[in-house]
Amino acid sequence: MNIDTVPFAAEPAAPRTGLPKARDMSHHLNSITKRREANKLKELYKYAAIPGMIPMAGGVPSPAIFPFETLSADILRYDHLPLNPPRIPKKQGLFEWLFSSSSPVTDKINIPKYAPDPTDPMAIQLATSLQYAAATGPPAFPVWLRKYVETVFKPAFADWDVLLDVGATDAMTKVCSMMLSEGDSVLVEEWTYPGAMNAYLPYDVNVVGLPMDHEGIIAADMDKVLAEWDVEKQGRFPRMLYTVPTGQNPTGATMLADRRREVYEICSKYDIVIVEDEPYYCLFMDEYVPQGVKLSPVAQASRDAETSEGGKGNDAFLKSLPPSFLHFDTDGRVIRFDTFSKTSCPGSRLGWVTSSPIFIERLTRISECGTQAPSGFATALTLTMLNHWGWDGYVRWLRGIKANYRMKRDWMLDALADSFHLESDSNGLNPLVITTPFGRRFTGYARPNPASAEGRWDEKRGLTGAHGKPLISYIPPSAGMFVFLGVHLSGHPEYAALGDDATRILADRLWRVLAKHHVLFAPGWAFDPEGPHNIGGEGMGYFRLSFSIVTYEETRDAMEVFAKVLGKFLNK
Repeated sequence: MNIDTVPFAAEPAAPRTGLPKARDMSHHLNSITKRREANKLKELYKYAAIPGMIPMAGGVPSPAIFPFETLSADILRYDHLPLNPPRIPKKQGLFEWLFSSSSPVTDKINIPKYAPDPTDPMAIQLATSLQYAAATGPPAFPVWLRKYVETVFKPAFADWDVLLDVGATDAMTKVCSMMLSEGDSVLVEEWTYPGAMNAYLPYDVNVVGLPMDHEGIIAADMDKVLAEWDVEKQGRFPRMLYTVPTGQNPTGATMLADRRREVYEICSKYDIVIVEDEPYYCLFMDEYVPQGVKLSPVAQASRDAETSEGGKGNDAFLKSLPPSFLHFDTDGRVIRFDTFSKTSCPGSRLGWVTSSPIFIERLTRISECGTQAPSGFATALTLTMLNHWGWDGYVRWLRGIKANYRMKRDWMLDALADSFHLESDSNGLNPLVITTPFGRRFTGYARPNPASAEGRWDEKRGLTGAHGKPLISYIPPSAGMFVFLGVHLSGHPEYAALGDDATRILADRLWRVLAKHHVLFAPGWAFDPEGPHNIGGEGMGYFRLSFSIVTYEETRDAMEVFAKVLGKFLNK
C-alpha cells in the first residue's frame, strides 16, 4: 500500500459537482491563526491505520488495559414522541395509574471494545473511540454529518466540509480565536445570546446591534448601518455577523427564505462572514393558533402532512424547515453551528461546524491545541444511536421533538391567554393595541372583574368597557424554546421619579419579586449587547420565559402567579 494515498479523516470531503468552489477567505483570518501549523504527531495517525503497521510512533496506552470492555445503553425508540400530542394533557385516573406501565419502550445498543473488523474505519469500537484521536473525531461521524448537511441544508458551493466540536459555545470561541483581533467590529442582533457575547467581548470589539422585527434582522436597516459606516468614529469596518436565525435567542424570531437571502446578499456585498448559530433549527413550528381557533384549510393540510407517519411525513417535515444561509452561500462565507444539545442531550457536549475549506482547516488546527476531538464516549454512543435508528428513524425523532416543543409553547401561550385579557394587533379593530417595531401581536391587560364598574366580560365579545393600562406585550415564537415578553413598566407609579434608569431598576425589582414567589424568568438585560433598548416603546422591560422543561401544571401555575404579582407590582 502506498502510504501517501492513505485516507485520513482530517482530509476534506470530495468536492460536489455542478457547484462553484468557495472563494479565498484567508483575508478574514487573524495573524495568530495564519501562523498555526498542523500537529506533527497527529499527522502520524493516518499511517498507524495501515493494516500490518507496527505502531511505535505514538505515546498511547494499549486498548487492552482500557477498563471498559463494552458500553451499552437503553435508548428510546425513534417514534417514542407523538407527532400530534393533545393540546391539554389527559389526566390519569386511578385505574390507569395502577395498571398502565410507566416505563417507555426502549432498544438496547452495545459498543464492543473490538469490532468484528477492527480495520474498518467506519466501525464503532471502544478500542479507537476511547483512544487518542485526530481532532476531526472518528472517521464515521463526518460521513454521517455530510449526508445530513447535503440532504437538509443543500449548500450552494462545492467544497464545504464539517468538523466536530464540543458544542456551539466551543465553536464560537474557536471562530473568534480564528478571526478576531482587538478593536474589530462585530455585528449581532440587538438582542443576542450571552454565551456568544462571552466569546467575542474579551477581544475588546466594537459590538453593533442590528435592528430586528418578528423575522429577525431587518435587511434594509443592516444595509444602512454598513453603507453609512464611519471608520474614524466607529472603528474598523465589521467582518463578522453573528446570528441565531431560527427561534432566535431570546426573541423567538425566525428568518424565512427571502429575509435570509437579503441578509446574505448584503454580507456578500460588504464581504462579511456570517456565523450562523442554529441550535433550534429543527424546532421550527407552525404559527401559534389560539385555543379554540381552527387552522385554515391550507395550514391544516400542512399539519396533517407533517404529522403523518412514514416517508411522506419525513419529507414534509424537511421541506417545512427554513433554508440555511448555506443554501444561498456561493462564496463559502457562512460558518454554521449545529448541535445535538436540543435533539439528544446537552451533556454530550457534541456538535459540528459546516463551512468552507479554509475555515474548517484552520478550526482543526485550533482544536488540535485545545479541545481536540469531543469525548469518545459521546461520539460512540451518539453515532451508534444514529445508526441504530437509521436516517428515516432520526428524522422521525426530530419530528417528535418538534411536536413536543410546539405543545409546550402552546401550553405557555394558552396560560397567558387565561391569565391576562389579550388583544391581538392582527385583527386591526382595537386602537388600544400597541403595535411595536418589534412586531408584537398580543398585548395583555388585567383580567376584568365582571362585578366591577370598570368593565364586564362578554363571552362573545370579550372585555367591554375600559381596558385599563396595558401590562404585557409579546409575539408568539415560531421556533425555539422561549417567549420573549415585554412588560409595560411605564405604568408603574414610581416610573417618572426614577429617571433614566427607571426601566432597568423596575425590571430588576420585578424579577426579584417573581423569584421570591418561585417563578424564575431570565432578565432581558442579560441579552442586551449594547445598552438600553426602547424596542416596543419607552418603558418596556423584557423577560425571556422558557417553556422547554416545565410541565403543563407548572406552566399554568407560573402564569397565574406572574399575572397576580405583576398586577400588584404595577399598582403600588
